[in-house]
Amino acid sequence: MTVIPVYRSWQRIETWLAEHAPRTFDSLRPPASADAISAAADELRMKFPADLVESLRCHDGVSPGHGLFQFPGGDQPLGIDAILRRGRMDQQLWNRLGEDHPDETYWHPEFLMFADSNPPDGLVLDCREGATFGAVGTHLKGGGTSFGRWPSLAAFLHELAGGLEHGLAMGWWRKFVPVVWQETLLWEEEPQPLPVPRSLREVAATVAAPAAPEVGQDPLPVVAEEGWAGEYASFCLSFVRGLDESELLRRFGALADTHRPRSRGQAQADAQRWTAGLLPVVRAGRCGQWAFGIEEGHRWEGNRSEVLRRLSRGTQAVSLSFSGATTMSYYEDGEVVTVYDTRRSYQQPGEGDPFDIFPELPAHGPAAGRLLPDGRTSLGSLEVPTERTPLLQRATLRAVCGVVSDHFGIDLPPGALTGELASAQVLPVLPGVDGRYRPPTELAEHITTASEARLRTVLATQMCSLAAETGLDTYPEVIEALHRAGQDECHGVDDDSPLGIRLRTVFADAAAAWSLPRDDDGHLLIDLSERDAWQHRANAAGALADALSLPAREVIGSVLHQRRNPDWRAEFTEQLGEAPHEHRGAPPHERQVRTPTAHARRRRSTQ
Repeated sequence: MTVIPVYRSWQRIETWLAEHAPRTFDSLRPPASADAISAAADELRMKFPADLVESLRCHDGVSPGHGLFQFPGGDQPLGIDAILRRGRMDQQLWNRLGEDHPDETYWHPEFLMFADSNPPDGLVLDCREGATFGAVGTHLKGGGTSFGRWPSLAAFLHELAGGLEHGLAMGWWRKFVPVVWQETLLWEEEPQPLPVPRSLREVAATVAAPAAPEVGQDPLPVVAEEGWAGEYASFCLSFVRGLDESELLRRFGALADTHRPRSRGQAQADAQRWTAGLLPVVRAGRCGQWAFGIEEGHRWEGNRSEVLRRLSRGTQAVSLSFSGATTMSYYEDGEVVTVYDTRRSYQQPGEGDPFDIFPELPAHGPAAGRLLPDGRTSLGSLEVPTERTPLLQRATLRAVCGVVSDHFGIDLPPGALTGELASAQVLPVLPGVDGRYRPPTELAEHITTASEARLRTVLATQMCSLAAETGLDTYPEVIEALHRAGQDECHGVDDDSPLGIRLRTVFADAAAAWSLPRDDDGHLLIDLSERDAWQHRANAAGALADALSLPAREVIGSVLHQRRNPDWRAEFTEQLGEAPHEHRGAPPHERQVRTPTAHARRRRSTQ
């Protein structure tokens, strides 16, 4: 493929933007001066690729503000001043790391960031002398730097110009298509076809289940320490007043056909067995007026607020968990009373001050997060002697156990957590609804001016589209719920209803797929495309739960955020009864045409 010069690609980009996205076109800054570019290269002691120099002589980055020009994926081109600041920062970091620097697949002092959206991630130029000089790559903080897609900035801009002109997808691991909305250029991820994902439980049904561990087998380590903490290196222990073991397990979300006595080792084995769906296991017992549930592993149900609300309904529940940090949560009749967490010294909304209720609690250490005057949170000081930290953590745990025992009169006898206890695998209850995604800024006016009734109708239509895009509409319980989503009054989702159990199962299948279990030969049981399909389906399930529980204005953002159709903005506004403002690729008829600004014309005349 013949690659045209950088300035010619910029001319094509400018022409397309001026015609279709004039607000974005106007964000392109005038050229950088040759002297500024040369001075930056000298300070960084780098040889800038000629393509970068030519690009900066076209546009010195972009002006901040709504609708600014971005490359596919959201990276915005940096001006020479920003390139210099970023280069200084990277070189200072590299020099400070010294011999402990990452290898060159992560970063090299002659890599140069020329576009970013969320520092330190962005687009990189290879400024090392050699065959790869001038290549364009991507840098991710957690993944390092990758090259191989574009041998030069000229090739990158050439592909970008063609993508805009023909509405083609462009990108690295993920590809994005150009979308115009209200005279601005946006990039929407190109949706890939989702497979029909298999459930891990469906795969397990095709193989013989492994034999259960022998009774009494207990391979897990025991901490040599007296008290509640003395048997477990990490755990979650939940107490509920006035319940028996069966009711405690039911409130946890236990599956009836998995009830049986289990030892500690058996519970761990069942929780980690893929043929059992990788579901958590809770073991239950009683001490006086209190029932207790004990969990190990990395997924604890007993410290989730949704579970504690169920456990405490009509009574009291207190949960104590430890994994280096100690957390104690106290709930009454479905509502939080207080939470003590050694990782933070502030309260979340709705939580009371734990020291008002439990004055004997250990004070927070210097490592606990604190609130700043502007309401943001801050990490605390980490200057705790590392050789003493485990001992201090265990001492804090023992002190909190003593406070809980004294305040609630819980007398957990030695050995209460050993041996076999009543137990069951649990199907995790639904996460709380919160309408976590705000409506897109560009649609705020449309959403604000629409009536609640109209918005509720459109919300239901959007939810139906999302369910179809993700396969969530393959379940009869969901189909019935989609009919209800357009009603003026929504009453939420009962965890134990057919719909609630279906959505909980979707979340459980998605969580199991994310663990990427393998068979005895090391082969993936659920492939990566199925894992991604489960995640999309679980996200849609969460949006549906929100749609059935919250006012339309609070939840519309959650639904729109998950949509996979790049033209969802036009679809949404058309459903609201307004004219569409979005298109992809070639422009619609009768659109006003803008011409390049004066600075762009002057720059062209100098080429």
